[in-house]
Amino acid sequence: MYIVKGFIMDKKKLFAWAGGAIVGLGIAYIAAVAVDVTGKDSFCVSCHTMEPMVQSFHRSVHGGNNQFGFKAHHCTDCHLPHESLAGYLIAKGISGTRDALAEVGLIHKVDFKENFHEMKKYTYDSGCLHCHEMVKEPKKAFGMSDSANFAHEQYWKDKKAGKNVSCVDCHNDAVMPNFAHPGLLDTLRNQKEEK
Repeated sequence: MYIVKGFIMDKKKLFAWAGGAIVGLGIAYIAAVAVDVTGKDSFCVSCHTMEPMVQSFHRSVHGGNNQFGFKAHHCTDCHLPHESLAGYLIAKGISGTRDALAEVGLIHKVDFKENFHEMKKYTYDSGCLHCHEMVKEPKKAFGMSDSANFAHEQYWKDKKAGKNVSCVDCHNDAVMPNFAHPGLLDTLRNQKEEK
């Protein structure tokens, strides 16, 4: 008999609990590694369809082409919601399943050229704010110009008023060249013409 936090257990129960904890931790670890690996650009580029996106990402500010060499770690940093872990995992499962089914031809592939300007649908403000938390309080933000502070304050006012505003309304490759996927639209147009 063993006493564990006031409970008396025999050897079988103790080993069952310990074994269950080890198995549970092992499953959690494997799941965490799988979520991490399947969110990286090295995984996404394993599908031919995503090659232009990953190549353009590497030429962008977010892909490491900046004065600091800083790079977003995962495609999912921008392309999945970050409000909650459950929401993130559900969106990841749905998106991954859809992409896999499209890649093997069971459903239609997304036409990225046609949907290029629909960034709000696949780039999440919560992803932007996950890294750029300082814009939650623009007046306290370090190094932002007065016009940038004003723009971010207006974003928050509009958001609170229920308006359909998004970070990508202003922060995108059309307005800010080299931002996320420079040259991607031209690459996608050229691919269509070659087919």
